[in-house]
Amino acid sequence: MSAINIEKCPLCGSPDLKKVFDVVDHFSSGESFPVCDCRSCGFRFTNNFPSEDLIGKYYDSPDYISHSDSDKGIANKLYHLTRRYMLAEKAKLVSRYAGGEPGRLLDVGCGTGYFLQTAKEKGFTVTGIEKNERARMHAITRFGLDVKDDKSFFDIADGSFNVVTLWHVLEHLEHLNESIKKVRDILTPDGIAVMALPNHQGYDARFYQTSWAAYDVPRHLWHFSANAIEKMLNKHRLKIMDIRPMPLDAFYISLLSEKYRESNTLVRYGRAFMVGIAGYLCSLRNVEQSSSLIYIVKKKLML
Repeated sequence: MSAINIEKCPLCGSPDLKKVFDVVDHFSSGESFPVCDCRSCGFRFTNNFPSEDLIGKYYDSPDYISHSDSDKGIANKLYHLTRRYMLAEKAKLVSRYAGGEPGRLLDVGCGTGYFLQTAKEKGFTVTGIEKNERARMHAITRFGLDVKDDKSFFDIADGSFNVVTLWHVLEHLEHLNESIKKVRDILTPDGIAVMALPNHQGYDARFYQTSWAAYDVPRHLWHFSANAIEKMLNKHRLKIMDIRPMPLDAFYISLLSEKYRESNTLVRYGRAFMVGIAGYLCSLRNVEQSSSLIYIVKKKLML
């Protein structure tokens, strides 16, 4: 296997890195991958991960939710049960922060196209980017959407979109800095980017440690906290306008984490529910305790 070995921090460039722990890929391969921190800035990332041309097999499962319409299994059923509500909430949030009349929206990593279709129904002119061919074709054939492959992303002209959304996508992108820079470039001067990311400093992440399902190695390469993403965005002349919690994520992630712990059925559902509730209550006091966070981002004005 051709592995990417990171020797300098992608955020600050420091070579002073340390392994925090190994995390097992429970979803696909059963392999272990080291999760490392930068001693200088604290940025956390997966190391020795498969290169972009080889990582596809780690996604190649009908159970990979963003690429599938399957509702088999409790986790999938829970995801689909909440999807309609979350799609409406996401579209409402984007409309509120975008302001004015709906404009042009790009959804990077659009999966099977459900959010794009919801945004289209809200009046946005939509385009999607999706690497997975099966998911991309589903979005095109079911909804008639304009969805291109991932190679098209870096060909998009500057200033093309009023809104760029990345719903749990940035953590997957091997070329992290280049991707963030491109998001900035393709936004209009007053455009917004909306980024949803797992939060490794949330309550459930700290509870489950190496079993936390949102580490999701090696598919998740970068593990963000609110502080880390603020620094990364600032590096690319972007600023966070607001941070919103994703309270339902804690229940879904806790359920998967219990599955990975191989808890018995009663313990699995009971403890996942309690951790989800505890995480939700903590996030009411401090949004940075949420399992996942949504960042509303704008360009910094050039002086």
